[in-house]
Amino acid sequence: MITMDLVKRRAQYLVIADDRDAFTSGPEHRREGRLAERRVVYVERQADHPVERQAQWDELAGSVLDAGSESLSLLTYTAISYAHAAAIARHKYTVFNAALRMGEVIDTHLEYGGCGWVAIRIEDGDNDGELYDSCAAARAAQQHPERCTYLPISPLTPWTPRMCEEHLELMSHGAPTSH
Repeated sequence: MITMDLVKRRAQYLVIADDRDAFTSGPEHRREGRLAERRVVYVERQADHPVERQAQWDELAGSVLDAGSESLSLLTYTAISYAHAAAIARHKYTVFNAALRMGEVIDTHLEYGGCGWVAIRIEDGDNDGELYDSCAAARAAQQHPERCTYLPISPLTPWTPRMCEEHLELMSHGAPTSH
């Protein structure tokens, strides 16, 4: 007889994800509103017993290696259900890609000696390509100002990839959008 635990409690989940980019062309990739999505292939609750947990990990890691695809990865997340673990995996991928894009935006402005304010879209980390004199000017120029975060760009305020990721993660959960 199969028993099912219907109580939702925090546990470790193993997730096999496919990060292969589904876009077919550069313009499709850059189209506003079109985001790369992580495809969750498989989710399994991690075993409680250490020996079972190691065997489980080895089996799933072997499956990923056997698939021979560089886009597949085995990840671990703390979640309350299979669906929650899959949602976390997709969200982390989206924020990671947005943070990379945000870093590119900042670096591009700094490369050209730009100083000022930039409006970064929280959803994808991209911007409108403009550098503004003030936060208010950057906000006023946006069609959807509530969907952006506003940052000063200066060689004196460098942004690391980790800082970009943490900032976008915070903003995606409804923190105030001005710096």
